[in-house]
Amino acid sequence: MQLPANRKLDKYLGYCLIAFLLPLTRLLGILMRRDHHLQEPPRYLLFVKLLGLGSLVIATGSIQALRQKMPNTRFILLTDANIAAGIEPFGVFDEIWPVHTSSLFITITNSIRYIIRSWRLKKLWVADLEVYSKLTTVYALLTMARNRFGFHLPPVFFRKFLNTHNIPFEQGTCLEDNYLHMAQVIANTNLLPRLEQNRFRSNEWEKPYILVNNTCSKLALVRKLPDETVAAICHWILNHTLYRIAFLGAANDRNDINRFIDQYLPAYTQHGLVTNMAGVLDFKAYYRFISEKAACIVTIDSGPLHLARKLGLPTISVWGPTNPAHYLKMQAGEENRHLYCYNKTACSPCVHRFEQLPCKGNNVCMKEIPAERIIERISRLLEYHSATFSLRNV
Repeated sequence: MQLPANRKLDKYLGYCLIAFLLPLTRLLGILMRRDHHLQEPPRYLLFVKLLGLGSLVIATGSIQALRQKMPNTRFILLTDANIAAGIEPFGVFDEIWPVHTSSLFITITNSIRYIIRSWRLKKLWVADLEVYSKLTTVYALLTMARNRFGFHLPPVFFRKFLNTHNIPFEQGTCLEDNYLHMAQVIANTNLLPRLEQNRFRSNEWEKPYILVNNTCSKLALVRKLPDETVAAICHWILNHTLYRIAFLGAANDRNDINRFIDQYLPAYTQHGLVTNMAGVLDFKAYYRFISEKAACIVTIDSGPLHLARKLGLPTISVWGPTNPAHYLKMQAGEENRHLYCYNKTACSPCVHRFEQLPCKGNNVCMKEIPAERIIERISRLLEYHSATFSLRNV
């Protein structure tokens, strides 16, 4: 199913199921009086995250810290099949249940099958990592897990009555901090450590590619830069540095990237200076390519940014409809390693906050960021870090 259809299904079917299940849940809660204490860790902990590989990658640090507190608990992830393939190489979960969303029938049958499987798991807890979804809350409820954790905020007020443990979601706080807060509640401690990301590797600037990514999910296409801006950035990299460019994206981005290259960078392809990596590699090979071949990445706010950070790559990110303070958690000493441009217009941030965006898709917050401003960040990053890097004289 396409993303707009998924969102409509989540909205309308979700509300119908909630209207039916909420009174029943409240009644059973009064009659059964189940004990929802957190002193004894569960045997199984099921995480639900159907959309957003990037946000799931952000959550992995908190999940890995939680694993240290629950060494005997089996961690399971329920997610979209494509996200399952992307997260599996990180080894965060013991088991992954992929939901295939190619059709409504397949999605429903997959979901029912996993609900039935969850009934066979003794001492099961469920952590719903989705922030706005209604159906994931219903799904967590139908597992009949003794403890069900979920984020609570005004747009999804009903969760207060369907989850056993509600964690306030602070929209003005970094997403990583919200995930850490949930992990602390699950672990029943405020002392859960924050695990450090990969650190600097001395030879990373000797690698041949700078990665460029201007792709994102259809959930918020307003995050994309204009093609002309990306083209100007690419021309500067190819004319003023010793690096080649590799474009990132999913398989369904490949044709659009090829059209972009043919229109804006035709002279560089015959010399092997530009490569389209969208959909070429499986995820394990894709991550190896990023780790072994890339010096840094220039990207908008989307999955490749958070994957690159997880893999220890320096980043330059560009923001408009979303606020970097909500997604980039800097560790000590990383301020010169992860640079960003943020055009904070009056209506930003808007993505994930408004169903109808104030600009109606005319993302002036991205269109008004000049290429020169992004190029300045790239130049600063390279000059600051690289002893082997050399800028060519114009």
